[in-house]
Amino acid sequence: FGELYREKAQTLKSEGDIVEGIFDGVTMIGADGNTYPVPPNYASKSKLVSGDAMKLTIEADGSRTFKQIGPVERKRIVGKLREENGSYYVECENKIFQVLPASVTYYKVSHGDRITLVVAKDGNCNWGAVDSVALGK
Repeated sequence: FGELYREKAQTLKSEGDIVEGIFDGVTMIGADGNTYPVPPNYASKSKLVSGDAMKLTIEADGSRTFKQIGPVERKRIVGKLREENGSYYVECENKIFQVLPASVTYYKVSHGDRITLVVAKDGNCNWGAVDSVALGK
């Protein structure tokens, strides 16, 4: 999906210390063609979804501030969390979505837990955002 996000990012602005881009699940692909790491804690707590439009402001002191400016349409799905070699996945609707380790830590979920995942409604993503621990069986 990287090329899809790169194409979407090219329609956004890049002016001086402000760069707009598309979140790919881990980084923001900027309109300037560069990729910018998004802090995992921010992505987890904000429940960013692959395809979200973002803005990065680079301050004079070098600090960076990310802001979501255009969320994609979302849907919620339920699946079980799997851990493999330090990476986390959720299988939902016959597809496997990767989730950030920071989300697993933030929501205190572990291998085998049922979770509600937020993903792009159009299904054009490999990453999901943990929304909550799912209740029931």
